[in-house]
Amino acid sequence: MSQHFTLFGSYTYSKAIDQVTDFNSDYGPADQTNLAGERGLSTFDQRHKIVFAGMLESPWKNPILADFQLSPIVRYNSAHPFNLLAGTNVNNDRHSTNDRPPGAGRNTGIGPNDVTFDLRLSRQFKLTEKARLQLLAEGFNLFNRTTFASVNNVVGVLAPPFDLSGSSASSPSKPLGFTSAFLKREIQLGLRLTF
Repeated sequence: MSQHFTLFGSYTYSKAIDQVTDFNSDYGPADQTNLAGERGLSTFDQRHKIVFAGMLESPWKNPILADFQLSPIVRYNSAHPFNLLAGTNVNNDRHSTNDRPPGAGRNTGIGPNDVTFDLRLSRQFKLTEKARLQLLAEGFNLFNRTTFASVNNVVGVLAPPFDLSGSSASSPSKPLGFTSAFLKREIQLGLRLTF
């Protein structure tokens, strides 16, 4: 740390491609005779990830104001893709849970992005020469932004384009409506004893 603060930032650009998601038959190929047609974005593909973090240390020597640390973290994650499903047996293979709309590639749906702001405030107390007590207050998703986790991907038999996005305006039972969300604001308090 220099001048009582440290700043950190990172940007990651990536692309993940595969041909299968899981051994679960619901994620099996839509057409067993065309496995090359399953090549597409992975469900864990995330094109952009940005993180800014820092740590600010109290510069004061006053016993009341000394030994505080403030650590913010801001994260942005771009959307994950999801598989569009027809919801019916399009190709007559007696398995309707994995059929996509005709012409739709695997994982062409566009899920929601994710932005969070987390913060930690801590203070350390020296108890003995070796023992220290640290008090912690941590907040996750402090701005209480709703971050959607999954989308109702059963869209029926529809025509292109297939780059459809989830919508918070649709109910969870409607196509492309969000069906679940990650946790809202969380605050936790803690003690850490080092000896």
